[in-house]
Amino acid sequence: MNLREWAPADFPVIQALSSAEGWTTPQSRPVEALRAWQNSWPVLVLTADEKIIGFLRALSDGEITTYIAEVLIAPEWRGQGLGTLLLETCHRLVPDTRFDLLSVEKSVSFYMTHGFREFWGFRKSDFTG
Repeated sequence: MNLREWAPADFPVIQALSSAEGWTTPQSRPVEALRAWQNSWPVLVLTADEKIIGFLRALSDGEITTYIAEVLIAPEWRGQGLGTLLLETCHRLVPDTRFDLLSVEKSVSFYMTHGFREFWGFRKSDFTG
């Protein structure tokens, strides 16, 4: 098992894992998604036998807030503490910040177990008028 910073060469595997999870943006908007990854930090990938089995993408100001944009562990690797490892490693990189994130319902218990609390948020995707 190896945890490392992501590289652009990892993006096709990240796209495939995201697509398998039902996350469409990396496939439907690949240019923008790749740019988003390139402009994010911290960004971590978890590998087993050099195969990517999970990742975390965050955006941080380094002082107050780190926004966890994506955390994904391949289904066959879940339940082994790997999501926890990604979150803890990210926290070590930005130890003075709070973590904010959005979550799908099936992941709520994972985040609650790790001390997160519900926090209301809003989203606007269409800025055409």
